[in-house]
Amino acid sequence: MNPYPALAELIPQSGSMVLLDEVVEAAGPRIACRVRLRPDSLFAAEGRVPALMAIEYMAQAVAAYAGLRARAAGEPIRIGYLLGTRELALETDHFDVGDELVVEATHVWGDEQIGSFRCTVARDGLPLAAATVNVYQGDAGEGPR
Repeated sequence: MNPYPALAELIPQSGSMVLLDEVVEAAGPRIACRVRLRPDSLFAAEGRVPALMAIEYMAQAVAAYAGLRARAAGEPIRIGYLLGTRELALETDHFDVGDELVVEATHVWGDEQIGSFRCTVARDGLPLAAATVNVYQGDAGEGPR
C-alpha cells in the first residue's frame, strides 16, 4: 500500500487534469512520482504523448511536493504558477502509450512562495527530459479548489 496521499489530495488540479498517478518517494528536498501512459491519457493521440508534456509532469510533481509540505504543516493546498523553465533538454519527441515514467523534482532554491526545482522525467531509469522549473505559490485561498 502506498503511504502517500492520492495526488488529487495534494495538488490543485482535479479530474482529468491530474496527470500523474502517484507519489512513490518523498524525502528532504526531493519527490518522485509515477505516471503510466494509457490510451485515454490526456494529450495522448495515436499512441503517443508529446514530450513537451514533460514540463507539466514536472510542474505537477513540484505541486505534489508543496502539497505534502502543506499537509504536514496542517495548511491548505495552495495554487502554484509555473513561472518558466530553463535548461530544458528533451531526448525524445514523444512518450508512448504503455510507458511508465518516473518524474523527479528536487528543490534547489527558494522559500514558501517562490522556488526553483531541478526535474527529470525518466523511463526505465533513462532520463528522457530534464529542466530547471521556476515556480510561484499563491496565498492560501487564491485560485480554484
